[in-house]
Amino acid sequence: MRAGNGALAWLQEHCPSLDGQFLFLDPLWLDTHLLSEGAVLILREAAAAIDDDRLSAFEHEIADMGGWPPGLERLVRSLATLPVCAPVGTRGTA
Repeated sequence: MRAGNGALAWLQEHCPSLDGQFLFLDPLWLDTHLLSEGAVLILREAAAAIDDDRLSAFEHEIADMGGWPPGLERLVRSLATLPVCAPVGTRGTA
């Protein structure tokens, strides 16, 4: 379980639903994007991959499926700039 930061937490906090679409606040550029539910599902999967340090593997999956939907790669790159906190119970361990 993660604490209150990281890519997935950002999406939960800063991507509210508005009549079936989602308003995404870009954490890097601080601009907003109106996204479909499908786009947000992809961003959530990417955010989980970022938080779990497996973004590279996720990007390979996306490439195997034909590449990023238009505009989403930039948003994923922005999410990847957010700090990720260590899972509870692993802090201070080597």
